[in-house]
Amino acid sequence: EKEQIPIAFYRHSTSKIRSVEDLMTISDVIFYKNLGFQLKQIREMKSNTPKQQANLFEQKLSELEQEQELLKLRMKKLQRHIEAVKTLEKLRQPYQETEIDTECIVSFELIEQEKLLQYIEDPYLYSRVQHTDTLQQEQRGLTVLPDASNVFDESHIIWRKHGGRYMTFLMKEEVAENYPNDLQKHIEYLQQYHKTGDVISRFLLCAQEDGKVYDFYKTFVEIC
Repeated sequence: EKEQIPIAFYRHSTSKIRSVEDLMTISDVIFYKNLGFQLKQIREMKSNTPKQQANLFEQKLSELEQEQELLKLRMKKLQRHIEAVKTLEKLRQPYQETEIDTECIVSFELIEQEKLLQYIEDPYLYSRVQHTDTLQQEQRGLTVLPDASNVFDESHIIWRKHGGRYMTFLMKEEVAENYPNDLQKHIEYLQQYHKTGDVISRFLLCAQEDGKVYDFYKTFVEIC
């Protein structure tokens, strides 16, 4: 961890300033500390040549740029989670006809390291593919862009968009033994008014509701 200069340091130091030189020294310490340098580096700063100082500053700049990129990535992930919560709340009003927001899904097993890393970067990529006639035959997959699907063998593709209309709703699956969910209830309701086909469920988030922990999915059911 980086060393921190406590506020008492400033008060103690400024109370003992006896000359302009003292003030300049303290100001330099504060200046370099605010740039993220450690006290050991600051003490050695004046003994460095201009070239050594330039190298030190370039190194620090590179570190800050890397931190900046990391912060951007974290902010993007946080924004994605905020959007997931907003989507969940919108789906409280179920059975809205909408465009499905994926065009291709490829198979996904936890032992596939590259796909696992993609899932870690964006959990919303995780998708489950079913058909209303055979709900028990569930396939796990990851959403990929249409262009990216070309890099996968056809045997890895478990679903492609082929037009059609979709109704969407919030599916809840309890994180408990056998993972009970309310998908069948939603399907039965929709089948009162439509013939149904493919079922695509995209993971939103895991959270507690009414004392139970659920995985929440944005689920699309093909209707005709």
